[in-house]
Formats: sequence, C-alpha cells, structure tokens
Amino acid sequence: MSLFSFLQNWGVWEWATFGLILMILELVIPGTFIIWFGCGAVVTGVIAAFVPLSVNGQLATFAICSTISVFFGFFVYKRIFGANKEVSQKDKTGAQKYIGQSFKVVDAIEDDMGKVAVGDTVWLAKSDHPIAKGKRAKVVAVEGTVLIVE
Repeated sequence: MSLFSFLQNWGVWEWATFGLILMILELVIPGTFIIWFGCGAVVTGVIAAFVPLSVNGQLATFAICSTISVFFGFFVYKRIFGANKEVSQKDKTGAQKYIGQSFKVVDAIEDDMGKVAVGDTVWLAKSDHPIAKGKRAKVVAVEGTVLIVE
C-alpha cells in the first residue's frame, strides 16, 4: 500500500487525529516545532471538510499550512521568550558572565588595550579612554576574548 492510496480516503477526522498525535508527541519528545505541524494537519482537515481535495491537494495544503504555522510559531516563541530579553546572570556563559562587574586594571589601558585581573587570571581589556594601572574598570561588553571596559 502506497502513501497516496493510504491518504486517498483521508478526511477531517484523519487529519485532526494526525494533528493531535503530533501535538501529543510535542509533549513527549523534547523540541518546539512538532506542534506546528500538528496545527498544519488540523487546519488541513478543516479545509478538507469544506473543499474536496485530491491526495496531492491534501499534501500541498498540509505543507502550506505547516509552513505558515512554523513561521507563526517562530514569532510566538520570539515574543514569549524574547530574543532581546536580558539573559540572567546564572544563564550567561564564558566571558558574558563578567558584564556589569568591575575588575582591577593590572596593565594600564593605553592606546585602547590593556589588561584586567579577573580572579586568578588576566584578561585583555579594551576601552575608548585610558585607564591607569590599579584603577577599577567595569565590563560593559565582550568581543571574543576581549573585555570591553569603561
């Protein structure tokens, strides 16, 4: 039995069931995208209830509806979890965790570059203005492995 002959008799209930199965799988399988294909399947079923579609029409409708719902889902997740929201201190990794902290300058920052002591290590530091040795400098950003200080 081929996929096309299997889908030949699909209608509202088959597409809705398939969509609900995908949505339940979203709860079981880690990820954040299967639910949107489930939404595409449910919408395909609703459309198939009102418009008689061939197998190719059903598959094309499912592809289009799934694509639209995936894009919609991207914007929903972006709005909920906020791509521009500030990352909490505990979630920062690498040098990002030093942003907002102040460290002692161990090699004067002149000509834009110098060094600061971070714990028992020394990091390269960059600043728009000179900072004398022994002063404290606050990390405002990170560029690779260089701390941007002021």
